[in-house]
Amino acid sequence: MQIHKTVIVAAAMLVAGQAVALDPKGYQVINTSHLVEICSLDEADPLYHEAMGYCLGYVDAALDYHAALTAGSRYDPIACPPSAITREEVVIVLLGWSNDNARHIHSETPVHGVMRAVAEKWPCSEQ
Repeated sequence: MQIHKTVIVAAAMLVAGQAVALDPKGYQVINTSHLVEICSLDEADPLYHEAMGYCLGYVDAALDYHAALTAGSRYDPIACPPSAITREEVVIVLLGWSNDNARHIHSETPVHGVMRAVAEKWPCSEQ
């Protein structure tokens, strides 16, 4: 049980640490719309590479957090993306999902948005 708690705490710290960090434009990523804005930055923007690094890192952390929580038998997975999925593919899914889910992107944390988008695209019921 102690190892399980340690994994959860470590994963939560990773996600929380990224949520508190400032993005290249200088604001905190508090809700999903902030993450969507970062992930949508145009390639011509001089901060594109920093923004994409943050975006891909956040998506990776969210998926790792989900994997850590569902590794044991206590929690069932809420999303079941293919094992070969890339972070870039998840970002495309998140951006597409955000267009139809304004009620969620402004009121929920980015990790909720990422997981809602992934669960809608790859629900576990299809596995």
